[in-house]
Amino acid sequence: MSDLRATADLLNLVFGFDPPICNDHLSWYYRDNPEGTASVGRVDDGNRQLGNYSLVPLRFHARTGPDVRLGLGVDLATHPAARGTGAFRRTVEDSYRMGTADGLDGILGVANTQSAPRMAETMGWRLLPDLRARFLVPVGRLGAASHHPADAGFLAGPIPDEVLPGPTPPPESGYGTRWTADLLRWRLARPGAHYVVHVRGDVALVSTVAQQGPLRVAVLLKVLPRTAGARATTGAAAATLARHHRTPFVLHWGISPHLVGSGVALPRRLMPSPLSLVVHAFDDAGVARFDEATLAVTSFEFLDFDAY
Repeated sequence: MSDLRATADLLNLVFGFDPPICNDHLSWYYRDNPEGTASVGRVDDGNRQLGNYSLVPLRFHARTGPDVRLGLGVDLATHPAARGTGAFRRTVEDSYRMGTADGLDGILGVANTQSAPRMAETMGWRLLPDLRARFLVPVGRLGAASHHPADAGFLAGPIPDEVLPGPTPPPESGYGTRWTADLLRWRLARPGAHYVVHVRGDVALVSTVAQQGPLRVAVLLKVLPRTAGARATTGAAAATLARHHRTPFVLHWGISPHLVGSGVALPRRLMPSPLSLVVHAFDDAGVARFDEATLAVTSFEFLDFDAY
């Protein structure tokens, strides 16, 4: 994989990250993943990178059928000077070449409301149903829970293996990310981020805190089942996070068969971006590696990509 400085420069120019994204972040995301290094589609002009689309490998599993190894499509960017030159399509098509060579079955793209329809209409991808964002209401009795800040000691110690002694069980229907202790360690090692793992019986909750204007918001990033059939209610999960982070506001985005209950829907104009999922299957001599038309992603939350 090439030097990441040009990629960081492109992403900072296009997205205006504040603080700027750095090599450490890209090295973590593109190179350190235990599932494999990212397959990066790119377009270059001399020493300047004009296009970037990175496929971060994740393994999705189901109760029936083989695992599907998808590249999580992130950091799609084209240099302003290259817009209208076909750089967008060439970048995406180069990611096909790289991903296919690296053994990926296809792409699960996480896109904003502008680029998702473009991927579906221009590139022929399938647009999946929008996932909802909602505030969870803290109610019900608090069960016993242990709270573990995901610091260096946590990541180097035995607790991740105790939290996930084996891979998370697949959802009862559809596909979900296959989480392991090693994958959890990697994801929680994101440079500059601060996470807490809350263990409540047969589920583990992963959270962080965000500031939304004047509001301090606890964000439920993931519900990790430790056993098949494990469930957490929205009220109990929210109460656990609300008490620990000392805020009544608890946000959840995505879909999880392991989180049962309702919440207060966030208006679409206030929903975090990106919001949409798109999927594309790679093929071998015209034979698709999986059935794109019927793939159902039934477990996908903030922790499954890099929103926080």
